[in-house]
Amino acid sequence: MVAGDGGRTLADALTGLIARKAELDGQDSVADQVIGEHIGKSRTTVWKLRTGQETNPKIETLEALARFFGVRVSYFLDEERAAAADQELDSLAAARRLQEAAERNGVKGINARLGSLSPESLLTVARLIEELGEAERDE
Repeated sequence: MVAGDGGRTLADALTGLIARKAELDGQDSVADQVIGEHIGKSRTTVWKLRTGQETNPKIETLEALARFFGVRVSYFLDEERAAAADQELDSLAAARRLQEAAERNGVKGINARLGSLSPESLLTVARLIEELGEAERDE
């Protein structure tokens, strides 16, 4: 995907997904080698896609990337759909962090009550639970 109009490129989309996955699963989970192994390509191919040196991959490569990152192929092709997917990914990441914080700190039944909150609010609640858990452990 080439951004002749100054729009988002394939490299931009891939870089954003890599950053999100690294935040959730750690930097090692998004090494070019790891991604390449999961999508059946070399680390060099992943590097070229990530850096914008390869701008026109085969649809099979996009499908494999989409599966790896948990998005639809359209994420790489349609900027409007990508923005919606980004919001969904933010919500999922926030919900995951909240669930993990709740489990670590013995909070039960929290998901049903917080399902309608924005990603920002979910992250705030997760941070609060984490801080309260740390404070209690320090006592």
